Amino acid sequence: MSWVRTVLGQAQRQGIEENTLLRAAGIPLRELSAERWPIDHITRLWRAAARLTQDPGFGLKAGCHVSPASFNVLSFIVQSAPTLRQALGVVQKYQSLVSDGGRFQLLPGPQASWLVYHPRQGDLAFSPHQIEAVLAAVVSASRWVMRRPRAPLQVCFSHDAVGPLAGYREVFACPVSFGEAYSGLLLDNAVLDDPLPQANTQ
Repeated sequence: MSWVRTVLGQAQRQGIEENTLLRAAGIPLRELSAERWPIDHITRLWRAAARLTQDPGFGLKAGCHVSPASFNVLSFIVQSAPTLRQALGVVQKYQSLVSDGGRFQLLPGPQASWLVYHPRQGDLAFSPHQIEAVLAAVVSASRWVMRRPRAPLQVCFSHDAVGPLAGYREVFACPVSFGEAYSGLLLDNAVLDDPLPQANTQ
């Protein structure tokens, strides 16, 4: 439910109240007390948020506002990992604690590695805002776990751009391409293997 709270929080920052958003998504208020939501519920929530805010950058903004609290106990494990590469390994192993909506795959290369996001949608196709929020959240989270935050080398999306290119460049600070075979971040291996300041194996 932490990812649901991320959507609700961003919508509220943009003037859309919780009740209004849930009603627009066709989701009863009582569902907020559930431990988990079906994937299609979450997709409806993203679609309604993008529609009500009329903001093509909604997903990017939601992803940028994540904090350690957004990922429950997984945040503490990630921050304690020896390197960003190992932190991403932890995310791959335990990501279902945060969401059932997708999985990460790390494809190592000689100088850099692709972190690819594979959405696991339900009956409804994912909103592009969902995917953009995920990759923006990875970049945002890396900034609070790394000693010297660094931008990705490249970002690609399988969908077309939903907002101005300037918005993507502001969030990712690197070249961004669209209509690709997958969605992911290209990360420098030196960045992935740089020791994290809060590393604590215990």
